[in-house]
This record gives sequence, C-alpha cells and structure tokens, in this order.
Amino acid sequence: MQDFTRRGALGLIGGATVAGLAAPRLARAATSLNIGTFGGTYESILRSSVIPGFEAAHGASVSLELGIGNTFIPKVIASRNNPPFDVVYVNEDEAIFGDTAGLWADIDPAEIPNLADVYDMAKPPVLPQYTAMIYEFGLAYNPDKMDAPTSWEDLWQSGITVGVPHISATYGIIFLMIAAQLNGGGAENMAPGFEKLKQLDDMMIYKGVTDGFGKFQRGEMDAALFYTHRVQLLMDDGINLALATPEEGTYGMRTGMQIPAHAANMDMAKEWVNTAMSPDYQLSFAPKLYSPSNKTVELPAELAAKHVYGADKINSLRFADWGVLNPQKPDLLAQWNKEFAN
Repeated sequence: MQDFTRRGALGLIGGATVAGLAAPRLARAATSLNIGTFGGTYESILRSSVIPGFEAAHGASVSLELGIGNTFIPKVIASRNNPPFDVVYVNEDEAIFGDTAGLWADIDPAEIPNLADVYDMAKPPVLPQYTAMIYEFGLAYNPDKMDAPTSWEDLWQSGITVGVPHISATYGIIFLMIAAQLNGGGAENMAPGFEKLKQLDDMMIYKGVTDGFGKFQRGEMDAALFYTHRVQLLMDDGINLALATPEEGTYGMRTGMQIPAHAANMDMAKEWVNTAMSPDYQLSFAPKLYSPSNKTVELPAELAAKHVYGADKINSLRFADWGVLNPQKPDLLAQWNKEFAN
C-alpha cells in the first residue's frame, strides 16, 4: 500500500479545502443513520424504494447528504474520530484510497450475511468496498460516422469527433491509461497517454456524465469511452449510437459503500450495508440499468441484455490498478491542466 499523504488527499478531491470540517457534532440517537450518497436518479430510488422500508424495518431515521466520494472522503479525514457519516458511497478508487488512509471499519463478513451472495471481486478482502453496482466503460460510437470499431485504436482516425473524459473523473484516468497502453505505456507510465491523446484528429473533452450525455444527445461527439448503461439509455431514447467491445477489452468500475472506522451508529450502518447487498435493494435500481453485484438477482432476459450481468460478463471486465494510479493523481491532474487547459 502507498503511504497516505495530505497531498494525495488533495489530489483525490481535486484540491478542495478540508479546513474547518473537524468541528464536533451533537450526539445522535442510536436509530439515526447519516449517509453520504449520490444525487439524481440514485437519490430518487433510495428515497422512493429503499429508505421507507428500511426505516420501518429497523425503526430508523435515515438522512442523506448528496455528493460523490471525493466530497465525502475529506470530511471523514478531517473528522476521523467523529465522522459525519455512518455510511459513505464511493467508487473503487476512492475505497482503495480510503483503505490506504485507514478510514474504514474492519468488519467481520458474518455481520453482513448478504455478502455471501456477492461476487468475490466486489467485496472484501478482494476490494475494500461493499459493492452494490458494477459498471462497464464501453466504446460508444455513431454508426453513421464510423464503422464498428474493433480496437480502441480505431478512435484515432480522421473525420470523427472523439469525446475524452476529463481526468477529474475515474473513467478519465482509465481512458488516459488506455491511451498510454496504445502508446507503449500503462498504469506505471502514463506519460505516453498524454502524447497519444494529442494525436486525436478532433478531441472534445467532456466533464462528467451529464456533460457527456448531453453532448451525445446533441450529436457533438461521434465516439467516446462512456458508461454502457448510459449509452443504452440514449439508444432507448432513439439516439443513433451503438456499443463496441474492443479487442483490448473494456474496463469495469465497482461502486458501493464503506463504513467509517468510528461511525457513530455502527450497528445501523451494518444493517444498511446488508440491505444494499440484498437482491431486493439491487432490483430497485435495475430498471435504470444499474447492474447488480449480487449473484442471485434474477433479471428478465430483455432487461438482462442491457446490464453488466452474469459471471461470464463480470469476469470479462478489466479493472484498473488503483494502488498504482491513486498516488499519481495530483501529478496527472497537473499535467492535464498543462496540456489541455480548459
């Protein structure tokens, strides 16, 4: 594991300040549960389909703070012994960073019985995260603008506008790594990736899922690495896109949650995590194409075809080595800003 440093923390959170976040909090009731989680569709599903049943079953009062892992982690760091959350939702790179920093509780898997049905690659000890959803980053393209690509290298052709995810996003680093691999580098040598990106005929940087989604809707991007489930939603809405699996493979991302080491309501936090590992919780998200980590979730064939679903598909995904990439984030961001100031 890499040593945790303040510089590394600031690199992870994009330079946001963490000063002043360690103020003591008032004691909370044992039935309250504070969760840092994602907004948008994710929040809507939690509020409509998960929280009411959880509160009724456990006599709990659940409160949400919306954001992303990169906004939650600095608050946990600053208030390490008295964290503001009982549960935080994180992506795998953030979970690994938090593990390196010693932020997470060490929990006996027997205390979260639904973990027994979760893919091994989506839970401790393989990953320091309780994964609820598994995503794939596929190669989305407009079939009117290019032939079906067979390699990531096919993005380096003339006459198309290629969407490049900003490096502040997890998948931005993944795409830079793919570019590096195509140019003789890789996770331990990312410099060739910058040189490769500069060779794109027409490059359009998108900043986050909403920005990329909109650019595809408006026809501003002809191809890009993008969430396959988001591309499927666009296709279902009639946008002229298709998905390809390059010969080099596609990368996955595991998203879930962790419990801070000094969570105020540890027992209730474990109950929440156990609920999130259950088929019922994950089925609540399935219609919006959030793919389950629980092996026992059963989806209708038509819906399953749109998901990252089943052992064969899960095992086909590649996963980035965040133990190598996380410490590079500050330098990679600085290089990005130098090369692609925007």
